[in-house]
Amino acid sequence: MRLSVHKTLKMYVGGSFIRSESGRTVGLTNAAGEHMNVPLASRKDFRNAMEKARPAQGGWAARTAYNRGQILYRLAEMLEGRASTLPAAGEDTQKAIDRAVHYAGWTDKITAILSSLNPVGMAYVNYSMVRPLGVTLSIPNPADGLLGMVEALCASLVMGNATILMVSTETAEIAVALTECLATSDMPAGVVNVLTGDIHEVLKVASRHDDLDGIYIAETVLNQEQRVDCEVEAARVMRRFMFVPGAAQPARPSDLVQLAEVQTVWMSSMGNMPGGGSAY
Repeated sequence: MRLSVHKTLKMYVGGSFIRSESGRTVGLTNAAGEHMNVPLASRKDFRNAMEKARPAQGGWAARTAYNRGQILYRLAEMLEGRASTLPAAGEDTQKAIDRAVHYAGWTDKITAILSSLNPVGMAYVNYSMVRPLGVTLSIPNPADGLLGMVEALCASLVMGNATILMVSTETAEIAVALTECLATSDMPAGVVNVLTGDIHEVLKVASRHDDLDGIYIAETVLNQEQRVDCEVEAARVMRRFMFVPGAAQPARPSDLVQLAEVQTVWMSSMGNMPGGGSAY
């Protein structure tokens, strides 16, 4: 009699599949009755993810918007190819694939939508443009499954950010399937990092990590006390803290602008005339 080989769930950091440095795991039984161990991310796991995400963010933002769209579309292709075998196979998977395609199409359009030419009463051209926020922590509603994960990470990626996706233990099997698609989708190492475990434990650590630029979280994840704690810590270091309603609908441009900073540029309209040097 042959024994089945069960999958060992791992996290995804810096383009590699890793176990938690703490060695902690929690048991999970999936819908098919298979038992597996889910790694519980620790403080050091989050710090390691930050150390991978920070240097990767600049390279991701420096890519052309068209190329970032190609990579997100490649993610949709990989999800499509594995659709029938994903733990969330069904309508939720199809919605997640469509959502990745949706964001792939936005990469080379969102800057044009959110940028502007500003009227000024002087001999200058003044315009505003968006640039990435930096490194974000994305936390979807566990009830949204694969769709919530794709929405949370793509919303950040489309704006040129690197992201750390924090997933609950209940949906860890789906997250692992997503990371396997990420690993074969041409996504640069470190741009997307996926941790599994206790959301509130990791969020408490993340909210006190001074190098994190933004937290993008489903509004149902926190109670009032936890929300206040995160907002206080965000104010301490001027971190962007964003609540989103969930993944039923994709983020609107007015939502995505929260994942970016607005840079305003002043440029002389006098060209090479005397005294017409550019000013910023």
